[in-house]
Parts: sequence; C-alpha cells; structure tokens
Amino acid sequence: MYRVLIIDDDSVFGGRAVRCLQHAGFSARFHHGPFGSLHAIRETGSDVVLVDVDMPRLDGGLLVKMVRDTYGLGQTFIVLVGNRPEGQLAELASSVGAHGYVSKRVPDADFVHRIQTMVGSPSNAVSLAAN
Repeated sequence: MYRVLIIDDDSVFGGRAVRCLQHAGFSARFHHGPFGSLHAIRETGSDVVLVDVDMPRLDGGLLVKMVRDTYGLGQTFIVLVGNRPEGQLAELASSVGAHGYVSKRVPDADFVHRIQTMVGSPSNAVSLAAN
C-alpha cells in the first residue's frame, strides 16, 4: 500500500484528497502548509508526496527543489497539484523535477485515476524511489 502525503494550505482540498485516496486503497495523510513538510515527509515515510503549487510564502515549486536537495529525500516521488491550467502545471513539474501533476479542477474519480496511472495500484505497491 502506497503512503501518500498531501501538502497543501487548503484544508478542504486536503481532506477531499485524503478521503478519495483512502477510498482507492492508498494510505493518505494531510500536512497543512509548506512549513515542516520536509520533517513530515521523513516522519510519515511517504512513498508519494502531492505538493500544492500555490502556497503562500513558500510555493510548491520551491518546496520540490528543497526536497530534491535534502539528503535522503532526493528520490521522493512528487506530484504537483494546483488550480493552474494543465500546461502551466506540466511545465512547472518538468522544471522542478516533479514526476507529474494533477489539476485540482478534475472530478474526484479522475484525480484518483491520474495518481494511480502515475504510481500504479496501491495493492501492488513497490518502491517508487527505485523507478
């Protein structure tokens, strides 16, 4: 079972994402805002981290770069999430080293499907860091 950590300053979205992913068989947790998120990634042993791109004072792109530069976290599987147009999300994901992106605007089933497509089925979980 994949452990997913959602890092977002929007508690409503965070709660929705946790419920959707848990319903699909993922182990999901929410961390409010960017501060303390490096510690949260380590503490939860997350396989997948969903990072909001538009958080105040520390945007998701910078947070991804920080994760990439942190010893022991550099290979973390990261997916950007946001309300921006998909083209902007794709460009940002590519430029900061994220593995992919998902729009917050998609219906819940599509949101989960996009995550499953990127990481695979939670019941067949393997280490993503090795991929």
